[in-house]
Amino acid sequence: MMRVNRVTAAVVAFLCLAMDAGAHTRSESYSHWHQSDASITGTITIPLREVMLLYQKADSAVPPGDLFRDELIAKTVVSSASGNCDGTAVNILQAASGFVRVEMQFNCGTTAPATIRYRALFDTAPSHVHYAKLHRDGALRSETLITDNSDTWNIGDIVDAGSYSFTSFLTIGIQHIAGGIDHVAFLIGMLLIAGSIGRSIIAVTGFTLGHSVSLGAAVLGYVHADSTLVEAFIGFTVALVAVEYFLLRKRAEQSAAVLAVSSMLIAWAIGLLALTLDLIPVRALFVYAGFGVFALCYLLAANELERRDASRASTLLFVATTCFGLVHGFGFAGFLMETGILGASLFIPLLGFNLGVEVGQLILVAIALGIAILFRDKVPRIVTPMLAAGLCGFGVYWFVGRTLI
Repeated sequence: MMRVNRVTAAVVAFLCLAMDAGAHTRSESYSHWHQSDASITGTITIPLREVMLLYQKADSAVPPGDLFRDELIAKTVVSSASGNCDGTAVNILQAASGFVRVEMQFNCGTTAPATIRYRALFDTAPSHVHYAKLHRDGALRSETLITDNSDTWNIGDIVDAGSYSFTSFLTIGIQHIAGGIDHVAFLIGMLLIAGSIGRSIIAVTGFTLGHSVSLGAAVLGYVHADSTLVEAFIGFTVALVAVEYFLLRKRAEQSAAVLAVSSMLIAWAIGLLALTLDLIPVRALFVYAGFGVFALCYLLAANELERRDASRASTLLFVATTCFGLVHGFGFAGFLMETGILGASLFIPLLGFNLGVEVGQLILVAIALGIAILFRDKVPRIVTPMLAAGLCGFGVYWFVGRTLI
């Protein structure tokens, strides 16, 4: 019994650490502040899902843009040597799908702004993080990370022109993958279906290739993806790898067909429901249909090759994880583009962020494999299926919730 408790504690501890780190379900927002003499204008962008946190204490009839605007007015203070600066205007701007954007203008009279105190969302979500950048004379001067424990930014002493730091984007990339519960869940599911260190290397390599391609293509402007659909199908990939785990365990053609067809029908049903509720355009329905067909073909092929040809099964694993990586890469790109690097030199932030994602990913994989090796002969058989079932539940929840809410 003691061995069972130790194994269970290790698995639970790993999942809790991943969830507590906070990103992709981690609460984040971004801002650009443009200073000109004694005035300063800030443009704050936040994912719509983060604004939903404010409805815990607000009237549900208030539009999200108005709700976040009011939160900013109450929780943002710009000061100069003469005292607090006057807020001259607050405007809700047009934003990309799935985001809210608000512009705030301040006038400090005859003195230059010295500090920005930003506390929007911290009282509701203490783990919230805010990435802020300061521009003067059309050039980036400084960037900072504002948190619940460090909510005041001293901008008065910033005189030298700044540049995008490779290290800062490397750190952001590590934090983003380590704190993104859905990405962590997918990595765990990917390791479950890999089943060995060799196949895990193949899976991680495919995933890395896929998300590197889509991340670069999206940030460089070659491909544009709907952030809401991307977030929904990230959840779908988590559920899909969990379903594949059970499919490979059963090894029966009839069971495999049922699981594969069910996955396709779920994707189609959610897409049709979203279309009926006018939550997605007609063209987006083709995405749901396409993912459903992909799920059907992939699960049937994985089951067949696993029984007949192990080498080809590994090839399929590489191709599939590359495809999954393409989806997750668009999720990474949405985050990176909202930090506002577009229009600047893209090489350093893109390289730093992508390498940060790789480092964070490798750390998580190493931890998971370390736990698996350490307790290889001690883990009860029920633990792994329970973990896979939990991943499937989370994946379906994210897929349905991000589509319909």
